[in-house]
Amino acid sequence: MTRTRLLRIEDKLFWRNNVKSIHSLLSAAALLLAATAPVPAAELSDLVAGDVTHVVGDCKFTEGPAWHPAGYLLFTDIPNNRILKVEPDGSHSVWMEETGGANGLICDLDGNIYAAQGGAKQVGRLVANSAGQGELAAALTGQFDGKPLNRPNDLALDASGGLYFSDPNYGQDPATQPVEGVYYISAEGKLSRVIADLPRPNGVLVSADGKTLFVAHTANREILAYQIVAPGQLSEPQVIFAGEEELDGHGPDGMALDEHGNIYATYKQLVIVAPQGELIARVAIPEKPSNVTFGGPENRTLYITARTGLYQMPMKVAGIALRKTGPQQAATSGDASTPPPAAETVAIKFDGLTLNVPKGWEQQKSTSQLRLGQFAIPAVEGDTEPAELAVFPPFGGSVEQNVARWIGQFEGQGRTVKTTQGEGATGKYVFVELAGTYKKSVGPPILQRTEAKSGYKMLGVMLLTKEGNYFLKLTGEAKTVDSAATALRQSFGGDAAKSRITPSSSSPESLTEPRRSSFRCRAARVHPRGDDAITNSTRWIVRLPVAGGGRVGG
Repeated sequence: MTRTRLLRIEDKLFWRNNVKSIHSLLSAAALLLAATAPVPAAELSDLVAGDVTHVVGDCKFTEGPAWHPAGYLLFTDIPNNRILKVEPDGSHSVWMEETGGANGLICDLDGNIYAAQGGAKQVGRLVANSAGQGELAAALTGQFDGKPLNRPNDLALDASGGLYFSDPNYGQDPATQPVEGVYYISAEGKLSRVIADLPRPNGVLVSADGKTLFVAHTANREILAYQIVAPGQLSEPQVIFAGEEELDGHGPDGMALDEHGNIYATYKQLVIVAPQGELIARVAIPEKPSNVTFGGPENRTLYITARTGLYQMPMKVAGIALRKTGPQQAATSGDASTPPPAAETVAIKFDGLTLNVPKGWEQQKSTSQLRLGQFAIPAVEGDTEPAELAVFPPFGGSVEQNVARWIGQFEGQGRTVKTTQGEGATGKYVFVELAGTYKKSVGPPILQRTEAKSGYKMLGVMLLTKEGNYFLKLTGEAKTVDSAATALRQSFGGDAAKSRITPSSSSPESLTEPRRSSFRCRAARVHPRGDDAITNSTRWIVRLPVAGGGRVGG
C-alpha cells in the first residue's frame, strides 16, 4: 500500500478501510464455504446390517427385481421367459410364464407391474389375476415413429404418474430404431423420446423427489444424472460417477436408491455411491450382479439379481417408496415425440467473450456498472417472473472465493449446492448450482437491501479464459432456471455430459494457475448483499498487483 498512489490524500483512509472490508468478506466466505460443504459420504457400516446370502438359484440369467406392495418380490429369468415370485421367507414359485422376454420390472402402489418386454419389443402393464398368477393387462407401447422399438430394457416411474424406459439393442438382430434411446410415457399416455444421443442406455432410476433421472451409460462405465425440468423434459446430463475398468469392469446395469439418495449400482460387483458421486464402497457378490432393488416388510432388504440366482442383504437404511401409480393405457406419440428444434441463437460480444444466446432472451440495459450485459429469460408455465442472466468481466478472485460468495447469497436453511467442472469452447469452466431461498437485491446497491425469495435457483459459471475469469450468473424461479440451463451451457460451448462433479463445494484451484498481473480498476466498497457485491466509486483510480486474487466477481 505504501507504493500505491491515490489521486487524493483523503482517499488513503478510504482505501485502508476498504481493504479491511475485503479481507473480512473473504474470511467470512472461507468460513461459510467450510460450513456449507456437503455432508461426508456414509460409511458402509452405516448402511449394511449383515452379510449377503443366497435366496434362489437354478436360473439362467436373472434380472428385474421389483418389490410388490402385496408383500413379495418379483424378478425375471430372461432366457427361461418367466417371472418368479419370492416370499419374505425365501420360498418361491413361478408367477408368470411366456413373459415376452421380460427384463426390467417395477411396481406401483396400486399393484401394477410394469415390464420391459425386450423379446416382444414392448412395454407392458402386468397384473395378478384371481389365481394370483401374472398376466398382461395392457401393452403400453411397442413402437415409436411408426417403427418397432429395439429391446426395452429397464423402467422407472416418476412423481407425475409417468414412466421412463431405456431401449438399447443388446440382441443380435438389427436395430429397429435409428437410435438407442430413452423414452417417456406420460400419465395421459403420450410417448416421447427424451434421450437420443446415448449409445446403449441401460438402467434408469428416478430420484425420490422426482427431480433427477439417473441413466446407466454402460459403454463408459458411467452413471449420468439428468435434471427433470418437467415430466418428460430433461436437462443435459452430468457424469456423477465413473467406474474403474479393472475394479468395476462392465457396467453399470440396474440401480436402486435408498432413503438418503445413495445409489446402489451393479458393476462387476455392487458399487455404492453417495448422492454427489463419491464412492462409498464396493460389495462383492458371489455372482456378477445385474440389478438391485429394496424390499421386505420394512423396505430394508436389498435384493440383488446375479447371473443364475437371487441374493439378499439386510440393511440399516430403507429404500425409496413406491410411486402411487403409472400409465394405464396404450401410449400414443404426442407433440413431444420428437425433440424440439434447438432455439435460434444470436452471438453477443462482450470485450474478449462471445456468448451465443437464444433470441428469446431479451437483452436489457445493465442495471450496474459492474455488468458487461444482462438478459431477461421468459418465465415458464407455473413461474411468475422472468429469470435474469448477468455477465460480469474478469474481476479476479479465486474460484473458492467466488463459490463461497455465491453460496452466501442463499439462506442456509434448505440450501443445496452442487459444483461441477468441465471444458468448453472458451476453455475450462466451473459450474455452480444453488437452490433454496435466495437473498435477492432490492433497490440501488448502496442501500444493501435484499428480499427473501423461496423456490429460487442460481446457475453460476466461471469461465477460466486467457483474458481472465468471466462470470455468468443466472437467477430466478427454479423451473425457469432449469429450463434455461442447457441453453446457458451451450452459450459458451459447455458440455454437461463431459463435466464432472467436484467432491465438495470448494471448486478445485487446479483449474487455473494463480496469475500476477496489473490492471486499472476503481476502488470498491464491498457490500454483504446478494447481487453486484462490489459498488464502484467514481472518484478513485488505483493500480494493484493481482495474484490469483483481487476483486470478487458476480
